[in-house]
Amino acid sequence: MRYVLAALTLFLTLSSVFSWDPGPAPGVKIKNFLLYLLIMGLVFSYANGRKFKIQLPSMNVTFIVLIGYCIFSYLAIVLFIDYPRYDMLTSAFDLKNRGVDYLLFFLAFFYGVRSEKDAQFVLKCLLLSWVVSHFVAVLDAFGYVHIGDIERRGDGRVQGAVGESNQYGAFVALTLPAAVAMAVAAKGWRRWFWVGASALTAGTLLMTVSRGAFVATFVATIAGAYMFRRYLSLGKIVTWGMMAGGAMLVILLIVSLSFGDLLYERVVAGFSSKDMGGTSSGRTEIWATAIEMMFQHPQTLLTGFGWNAYWIMPFRYSPHNYYLAQWFNLGLVGLICSVLLLVIPVRTAMRSFAVAPTHLKIPLAGFVVSTLAYATATFFVDLYVPWIYFWAYTGVSMRLAMIARETAPEPVTVNQPVLTPQRGDGYGWIGAVRH
Repeated sequence: MRYVLAALTLFLTLSSVFSWDPGPAPGVKIKNFLLYLLIMGLVFSYANGRKFKIQLPSMNVTFIVLIGYCIFSYLAIVLFIDYPRYDMLTSAFDLKNRGVDYLLFFLAFFYGVRSEKDAQFVLKCLLLSWVVSHFVAVLDAFGYVHIGDIERRGDGRVQGAVGESNQYGAFVALTLPAAVAMAVAAKGWRRWFWVGASALTAGTLLMTVSRGAFVATFVATIAGAYMFRRYLSLGKIVTWGMMAGGAMLVILLIVSLSFGDLLYERVVAGFSSKDMGGTSSGRTEIWATAIEMMFQHPQTLLTGFGWNAYWIMPFRYSPHNYYLAQWFNLGLVGLICSVLLLVIPVRTAMRSFAVAPTHLKIPLAGFVVSTLAYATATFFVDLYVPWIYFWAYTGVSMRLAMIARETAPEPVTVNQPVLTPQRGDGYGWIGAVRH
């Protein structure tokens, strides 16, 4: 099963980065064919007597409620509301691609791997595909190659396989903590490979010149340090902070040779502006216009306008905010479910981290920080393709979380003596005091 998941990752990358996905039949892409094949294989496998246990039911229920409400609001528009210019067929395909397929990607990568060895293998394949996409984007930015739909924007900012600079910046913000975690966990020459991959990812992040991605990375770093404060020694925090700061300074100096003026214009000059609209690149006006329309129809504050309704409204720009888009289209149900689908995996990873063996702590910590970065970045941009990668990453990370729980030692009973704090291990983790 892990090799099929690796093949799915490969063809997803070929489709996104190299625009190559011929498919076995007209209108059928290889990645979709493999995804549905995986899901059918899992269903047949469990139907034929393989023991099946539902895990993370809260994730499944939240996904089902969200998709169900999407379908309900879509049918309401088609059968009763009948918005002008609402494309029924396009919206139906969007619902399948941006709703059902996201759930299927999560389920395939969650239930498709059962052992720790398989999960680690699939996770590395996924991270390697991200590194390849960043490498191609950087080569294209400097004019060495031109592959697929990747091209440098007219203003000089780097774009990637998953969208324009802001979308790509959010995706890179997701991938950077994961790459750093892999570099920390690896040994020997593999560590140097992942250090190089982390440096490449950090450089790519700077070259997108996406302020939302910069804010997301900063917020995730601070929030991650706070959330793991019980498990990290102060010495390790200072050491890693100095190393990361020094590395980012070197990368910034190198990138500034070609992107210095652009970085200064968008970051320094942009953030120093007293005009909130200018600082946010007009996002505050976009958000205010959408919310004003919702207040003109107060029931939509609860119900939303319906699936994909934003795009048939008289707005000039996209919402530039994932949470606002969900609220506008799907009301409080969509907004709450969308937030829960980000909160539940982080909470699960944190709980598993507390009982995980040392070698599983690193990827779980990387997932937590990556998700925090992604959740912050989506406040400033709409995302489409990156969600497929995110749910695949979430699926395999949640499998590692489940494995960590299954292999955890028995909890300490009240009759056992209180343990003193443990010394830090080779990675810098320390055991929390047990009471």
